[in-house]
Amino acid sequence: MKFRIVLLLLFSICLQQNVFCQKINGEIFIPLNNRSEIWLKPKLDTLDNKHDYEFKIRVASDFNISQFLFEKGLAVQNDSLLVITPNSTKWGDCDTATLRVIVTSTTGSRIMLFQKQFIIRVPEKMYPVITNPKVNLVKLNDKIFLERNKPYSKELFIKNQPWVSMYDNQVTMNKMEVKEVTIALYEREGKNYISKGDTISTEAIREIKKIKDPTPVFIKVDALKGKSKKSVWNRIIIYND
Repeated sequence: MKFRIVLLLLFSICLQQNVFCQKINGEIFIPLNNRSEIWLKPKLDTLDNKHDYEFKIRVASDFNISQFLFEKGLAVQNDSLLVITPNSTKWGDCDTATLRVIVTSTTGSRIMLFQKQFIIRVPEKMYPVITNPKVNLVKLNDKIFLERNKPYSKELFIKNQPWVSMYDNQVTMNKMEVKEVTIALYEREGKNYISKGDTISTEAIREIKKIKDPTPVFIKVDALKGKSKKSVWNRIIIYND
């Protein structure tokens, strides 16, 4: 019985420590003797991007904090605790951000602005790792990826002399030199419409304009990657809007 009581007392002490002990990075003191800067103790000028920094706040009893503003990130106040989270997009470089505090007197007769500038360390941007990247990607007008068996409006293929580009894979996205584009309509078996270069031939555009119902269309792209020649067949569905 005594052993259980001791365990309960130890558990209670540990719980109180977890609840009331917080990781505080420092203390913010807002001076009211005609100074415009915020005092930090200890002095802290540099923050790491996307890290949380917690500060205790002190201000004279006859003044209230109206609002915290952090221009590149978040500043969240909870009673006497302030949490700053910088969020800069200046990847791989250093950035600056200013913390601003609006303070009002309890009588409402005075409104003052205090500020503190920080340097933000921003690491290089991390990109997700693609384990099985797609290769020999074909794009129409260098805007829309043409994916196998996917439907596309015929309007994309008949306006403003459409053209085709090809990339080696979705990770490096190195552009290849397109030498020839071949269009073959499923309903025109044995008939290929070939264009030298990266544009779709006028004859192919004329046939695509005739499409009324969803129709399978085969696109072959011949391109050069350095001195290596790549040939890719792709099957898509073209429909009439």
